[in-house]
Amino acid sequence: MSRYAKKTDRRPYEERSFSVRAVHRDRADLHKLTEVLIRLTLQETGESRAAREAARVPDTYRAAPDDLATSEAAR
Repeated sequence: MSRYAKKTDRRPYEERSFSVRAVHRDRADLHKLTEVLIRLTLQETGESRAAREAARVPDTYRAAPDDLATSEAAR
C-alpha cells in the first residue's frame, strides 16, 4: 500500500506567525451604544417574561373566544 500523502499545503499551527495591528477609528457614539444595549435588555426581559407567563398555570380557566364559538355552535 502507498503511504498517506497530505492533500493540502497548509502550514502546521506551530509554524504559523500571527500579528495584531491597531486600527484607529472615530470615537464610538455612546448614545447609540447605550440605546442598543437598553433595547436588547428590554427585549430579553420581555421574552423571559413571556416564557414565564406561558409556563404558569392560570388561576382560573377561561375558554378562548374560538372555543366559545365552537361550543355554542355545537348546541
